[in-house]
Amino acid sequence: MHKNLLRASAVSAAAIAFCGVISVSQASAAQTCSTAGTNARIQVMTGIIPEAQLSVPTCVEAVADGKVRGKATVNWGFVNDGQSDMTSKRFTSFKVTTRLESRVPGGTDVVVNSKTCDITANINATPESSFTCLTPAVTLDPSKQWSGDATVVYDIEGDGKGPITWQLTGSPLMS
Repeated sequence: MHKNLLRASAVSAAAIAFCGVISVSQASAAQTCSTAGTNARIQVMTGIIPEAQLSVPTCVEAVADGKVRGKATVNWGFVNDGQSDMTSKRFTSFKVTTRLESRVPGGTDVVVNSKTCDITANINATPESSFTCLTPAVTLDPSKQWSGDATVVYDIEGDGKGPITWQLTGSPLMS
């Protein structure tokens, strides 16, 4: 029980730290993002590989030249308790698909652009880091509302269960 509380505290601390990063980065570009704890989970791994602490905020971001894009940042950490295997392959596959969506007020979301980023090599190479997957930017239509959304699909090495699909909560709307 104590170990689970420490893990939950670590995920919360990482989410709070990430909020600070989002707040600082908003000064350089206008963006709206899902709340830090919304898209977070602790994933049990196989063998003596430590549990994966995952957090994936989704955003919509206004960029230069009157354009907008979707953004998802995968943050991961494997806490080393001194007995964990920190060198073995963790995932056979880890992909994030980021979507930029628009809607007319009162309407439903329409995918305008998307990009799939394969971060398998990245997440297997280091026990703690992040990777941002950006959609191509499109011209901002001020008559529409915009949001960023994403889906993560990963397959844990050696668990025999196949791919896991994680539907993330999208960003708040940007007008």
